[in-house]
Amino acid sequence: MSRIWIGGLLCWLLAGLHPAEAARPVTGVIPQEAAQRAGLVRAWVARAELNGGRGRIAHISVQAGLVMVQTDQATLQVFDAETRRLLWTAHVGRRGSVTTAPAATDRFLASTNGGNLYLFDRASGRPLWQKKLASVPSAGPTIGHDRVYVPLISGTLTTFRLPVPNRAEPPGEQALKDSAFNYTGKGVADAPPVVTEGAVFWGTDVGNIYAVNPEKLEAQFRVKTRGAVLARLTYREPYIYGASRDGYVYAIEDLKGVIRWKSSVGNPIVEQPMVTDDGVYAIPEIGGLYKLSLETGDVLWRVSGPLKFLSASPTRLYTADRAGRMLIFDARTGARVAWLPAEQLALKVFNRENDRIYLATLDGLVQCLHETGLRDPVWHIGPREDTGSTESEEPAGADSLPGDNAPAVNGPDPFAEGDGMENDADADSADGDDAE
Repeated sequence: MSRIWIGGLLCWLLAGLHPAEAARPVTGVIPQEAAQRAGLVRAWVARAELNGGRGRIAHISVQAGLVMVQTDQATLQVFDAETRRLLWTAHVGRRGSVTTAPAATDRFLASTNGGNLYLFDRASGRPLWQKKLASVPSAGPTIGHDRVYVPLISGTLTTFRLPVPNRAEPPGEQALKDSAFNYTGKGVADAPPVVTEGAVFWGTDVGNIYAVNPEKLEAQFRVKTRGAVLARLTYREPYIYGASRDGYVYAIEDLKGVIRWKSSVGNPIVEQPMVTDDGVYAIPEIGGLYKLSLETGDVLWRVSGPLKFLSASPTRLYTADRAGRMLIFDARTGARVAWLPAEQLALKVFNRENDRIYLATLDGLVQCLHETGLRDPVWHIGPREDTGSTESEEPAGADSLPGDNAPAVNGPDPFAEGDGMENDADADSADGDDAE
């Protein structure tokens, strides 16, 4: 009799729940019904192998059409981002060593473990080489067209040449070109660098944003902000967008280092800015979402709630709040249009490349959602954003910049304090005026 009474009470309690509450993903899988109520489709669910259940996901990243899962058991698993098909698995270094998020292009995949950098063939997972780093990485690698770049805790950016088939070089010349090139600036990078056709960009914990030549790491310019630049920079031609703990988002011309505009959100920013055709989106450390004009940096609207940006479709923005729920906003107006329970999904991926939403649990359950009707990904950038040019020369029409002839290999920072060669965010100039 007591069992019948308890069962009836449980049914009564469940019946009284809001539909979204009743559909809460108790196993980590978002129910299809709950997704549909939010205008989404759960495209697929996959399980990453975690060494008999003893391991946990250390990093999960999405790049170049891949979902890359790095575990704390030194295992790297690579899935097709659209089909969930497991492409290959590799063991990277030693269990228990510090790892960083992997990076990929259409040809290569790079990962770190301890003080070592590993390069794999993207298609097969075949190891190509392993390089010993001068110190432990401070952030993950970035792969360009000809080289792979890794920031180190020493404040150095180090780079190695990628393999080229059928390369014929004298042994001495090959050894020199295959050795590490280094650039040491001021401060440590907390995020991977960004590689464009003409430069490599990264921010540091002392507020500097550096730009160097992709081949020999010759200095091009430095922009100095008034707070630590902890988030990864975002590139959308012709600007590099950086967020600082000084509360500003900066739009910097990628060739000249001129601050085209800077816009304040009132509080420190530690999340990477999201940039689409429609605007620049920033989330301050205390939460809330700001939409800024691409042209001027003016605040177009702001809303409370979001703490992390997930992805964007042409009409909607997908974010997560402090409790882990997914909050969905209209991209044009900022109005909240839906929400989705996702508290048990501790890993929520920032997808800069397209509209897909990727969520995961620490114990290896990975799933992908997308907007109803968007069968194919809507790309904000090409699948190979972080690639360099086949040309090592400066792009035609670029101005000569301070530091172009600075030391490249293991050279000191040419932008020493007081040398007058940096673009200071505090300087008075028409190009650096606030757009508040």
